[in-house]
Amino acid sequence: MGLVDILLAILLISASVLCLYLVKLIKRLFITLDIIDTEIKELDSKLTPLISNLQEIANAGNTVANFAKEQTENINSFIESVKNKFGGSFQKKTEKTSPKTSAFSLVTNLRAIVKAATSFFSELK
Repeated sequence: MGLVDILLAILLISASVLCLYLVKLIKRLFITLDIIDTEIKELDSKLTPLISNLQEIANAGNTVANFAKEQTENINSFIESVKNKFGGSFQKKTEKTSPKTSAFSLVTNLRAIVKAATSFFSELK
């Protein structure tokens, strides 16, 4: 039994060394967790003001966008009212000055000038 006792002693020593190593690893694990905890707290303290500033910026942007939308709607309604008041006269003017009407007027005026010139020269003879 001498060999069994020696092997059992080696086994107990190995188990003791492994237990001590396990305790050392657990201690390192707790130190690492403490470091992570402090870094998370630091990150939280830095992100909280940033998030509140982003919320303020988003609210200000929404306010500006709503104001711009209201102003655009006001301008559109003003344009519509002006269009309704003066729309008929603008349409009549555009109809009078359309290219087809302008060309027709030009041809008519040229014919009248030619007829006037021919009658003038015929009266002179």
